[in-house]
Amino acid sequence: MLDLVAEDLADWLKQLVPLEDSTDGLKVSFVCWSNYEVVKTEGIEIKSSTFGKKVLPDRVDNPALLLPLLKIPDNNQRPPTLVLISNGIKFEDNHRGRHPKVPILSAVTVVNAEQLEPSLVRQNHQTRISLGPYLNFPSYLENPHSLVDPQLEVHSQSQLKCLAKLLRDGKTNDPEIYGKRDLRIVHWHKLAINASMNPTSILSGGLPSSNMVKEGGLRVYLEGCMTEVFEAAKIIFGIESFPPHLASIERILKSIETAGQRLKIKPSMLVDGELGRPLEIKATMGLPIRIATRAGIKLSGIQSMYAFLTHLQLTCFKNTERTRAKVQR
Repeated sequence: MLDLVAEDLADWLKQLVPLEDSTDGLKVSFVCWSNYEVVKTEGIEIKSSTFGKKVLPDRVDNPALLLPLLKIPDNNQRPPTLVLISNGIKFEDNHRGRHPKVPILSAVTVVNAEQLEPSLVRQNHQTRISLGPYLNFPSYLENPHSLVDPQLEVHSQSQLKCLAKLLRDGKTNDPEIYGKRDLRIVHWHKLAINASMNPTSILSGGLPSSNMVKEGGLRVYLEGCMTEVFEAAKIIFGIESFPPHLASIERILKSIETAGQRLKIKPSMLVDGELGRPLEIKATMGLPIRIATRAGIKLSGIQSMYAFLTHLQLTCFKNTERTRAKVQR
C-alpha cells in the first residue's frame, strides 16, 4: 500500500481537510487556505473532463492522521512514502534532512484547472505529471546530505513504479518516470514558465497569461526571462540543451496563446494576489536565484521581479496591519 502525503510546510497541518473515498481504500487530503472553513463544512466538488464529477463529502477532521504516516515502523516493515508535488525547486531538501529513511518521490505537474467557488474545482483537460525519486543532489545543497542507503534507493524505485501504476489505474494515463537528475531538469524547465509568468502577471497589473503573450513588449520580456532560466539550467546540469520532448520557449508561448483563445489562463500567483493571499515568491524565484548565484549565474530579469514583489508584499502587509490597528481602536 502506497501512502500519498501532500505536505510542504508545517503550517499546512492547520489547514488540512482529510476526505475519505472508499475506492480501493485510498484516503485523500486537501490542503486549503482561504476556503478551509467551506471545504471543512461542505466537502469539495471536482468537475473534470478526464475523471468526470467527483464529490468528497466524507470528512474526518483529524490532522493527526498525517503525522503517523511519516514514522518509521518498529516491526521491520518498510517506511511510508512521501510524495511531494510542487512546481518550485529545492523544496524536498528539508524533508530529506528531517526524514532520512523515508522514500521521497518528487513530482512536476501541469494542471489546467480553476477554482470556480470555494468548494468547486474544474479541470479543463488532461494533466501531465513527471515523477522521480529524491535521494540527494549535492549541487543543489550548501551542505550536501550524506550518501543514501542503497536500500532506500531500491525502495524508492519500487514505490515510484507503484505510484505510476496507481495513477494509470486512476485514469491518469501519462505519468512520466525520470531518474533523480533528469527530474531536476524537468523541474527547471517548468520553473522557467512559473518564474516568468507568475510575477509578470502581478507586475503588469493583473494580466492573465493568455493576454501577456499577445502583448509585444511583454512577450519579449517573458521570452528573455525564460531564456535566463533555461541557460542557467544548462550550466547547472552541464547539458547543451533540454531533452527534445520538452517544449521550446517559442512553443510554450504559442501553446499559451492558442489555449487563451478558448479560456482565460491565470497564473496561480495572480489568483493569490487577487484573493489577498501571500505570494509564493521564495520557491518560484528566491531559491532559484540563490542556486544560480552559487553557480556564478545571474538571473537579471527574475532578480528584478523578485526585488519588486518582495517589497510590494511587505508594503501590502504593513498596510493591512495598519488597517487592522485602526479597526481595533
